[in-house]
Amino acid sequence: MKLKYLLLLLIVLVGCSNPSESVKQEVKVLNVPLLANENEVMMSTFVDSISYIPLETKDNCLIGNIDKIIATDDFYYIIDRNISCSVLCFDKSGRFVRKYGNRGVGAGEYIEITDVNVYKDKIYLWDCSLRKLFVFDHSNNLVREEHIDYMASTFSVLDDSWIAFFGNYKRNKKYSQNGLSPNLLFVNIDNKQMKSDLFFDSRIRSNGIVLSDFNFVSNGNLVTSLNDTVYQALPAAILKRKYVVQFGERYLKAQKDYLEKLKTEVIDVRQVDKFMKEIPYMHAFLETPSYSILRYGFGDYFYLGIVNHKESDTYIEASGFHKSSIINDMDGIAVFIPLASYKNAVYTYMSPEAIAFDMIPGKQIKPDDNPIIVKFELK
Repeated sequence: MKLKYLLLLLIVLVGCSNPSESVKQEVKVLNVPLLANENEVMMSTFVDSISYIPLETKDNCLIGNIDKIIATDDFYYIIDRNISCSVLCFDKSGRFVRKYGNRGVGAGEYIEITDVNVYKDKIYLWDCSLRKLFVFDHSNNLVREEHIDYMASTFSVLDDSWIAFFGNYKRNKKYSQNGLSPNLLFVNIDNKQMKSDLFFDSRIRSNGIVLSDFNFVSNGNLVTSLNDTVYQALPAAILKRKYVVQFGERYLKAQKDYLEKLKTEVIDVRQVDKFMKEIPYMHAFLETPSYSILRYGFGDYFYLGIVNHKESDTYIEASGFHKSSIINDMDGIAVFIPLASYKNAVYTYMSPEAIAFDMIPGKQIKPDDNPIIVKFELK
């Protein structure tokens, strides 16, 4: 299946729109099959090699859980938001380098880690509870602290000045316009210029939405619940629409109907799962030079869409009932659940309990070790 191109004068978004926007954009359209049956795809069709990097285990670098992986040329940054509440840096061999920031109530300290970015040689830590952005150099010196009066779930550093903050259906009244709240706030931390975007009706109750924790995972790319568009945030407060994901007209209507319901009704938490299972739901969009990967769900099926840029953007859909649909026919160890991308590789992790001590040649794995980073180099 090949992508189509669509020239849109004005994109009418499901649940989110910018009332002042009327810029022409050429947008790629992904016609998603949304197969209602299992369709397995062999990992070897798009993965060239698999590498395993055990992370050094010492008292000063114990990881409770991996919430985010950031890969660079020289390092892996591991974010553990809730258990150790820390940002840990390891080199490419898995050796521990250092920890960033300090948790506390003193000057230059954070209370919680909402999200982390790495740009050039700087580590950016966002604490939404304090509405503060902390910037550290590679040696763990605090070089900047900025107060941003916006409730954001994730953010993306776009260049030395511009940062995009994503609200995930949080009502930021200060930035509301005519009953609409922005899901996105561009901030220039040097000259304090701001621009809001991706507006949604402020009456929508976010407790009726299953929110994605995987926004801004690569190159400023962004997906959001109850919206069929893949966006890219760019410097100078530019929001690019990269893909329109077409699941089908009946699902588009189901989205609209549910959004209307959220404006007027309080949805019981037990009903949210039921309603959201009737609507296709995007989890994440990862981008590499060779492939783009879209993770989404519908009902009890997990989907992974692979866009092959080397073959005219051919689209492959893998689907599985309550399970991964990518079959590891290479070494039978790693499960392909991509969480991050860098250059032409994607990354995930495995717990040491999931790997027998002799499964990875040359690696001595113990059950209480730190997690193992898995690198999939793509073809």
